[in-house]
Amino acid sequence: MVFSLIPLAFSLTLLALTLFICRTINASHGVLRLNGALYFFTLCLVAMLLDFALTMVFASASFHDRTEYEGLASRTAWSGRILTYLIPCAISLLLALRFRRRQRLAYGLGRGRKPGHRGDSLAIQTSPYTESEMPL
Repeated sequence: MVFSLIPLAFSLTLLALTLFICRTINASHGVLRLNGALYFFTLCLVAMLLDFALTMVFASASFHDRTEYEGLASRTAWSGRILTYLIPCAISLLLALRFRRRQRLAYGLGRGRKPGHRGDSLAIQTSPYTESEMPL
């Protein structure tokens, strides 16, 4: 099992590009709508499943001649490529969860709530210009 850093670097570059495009679109609209990390996770998962399916098709086919695909079409070669898929998938899943948390916070702030504000607090006017909140 040989692990190459070039496909991993390519996958992480695609993740960065997807995040950049989605953040640019979100900034232009002013709303956190597109979750680029979740899009990349879906893309990476589909690529991993297609790679597995094609590997199984070529691994089950019998080659009469020595071809260049024989080394790529083995199950052990696919198990070496799985890290190239799993590392960016794990990173993008963590970033997608982080984006979702930011999206919920922004949605709560848009409805008039303050950051860190919970519904079970008491607001007391301490002077004509200030107000203090006490959690219950």
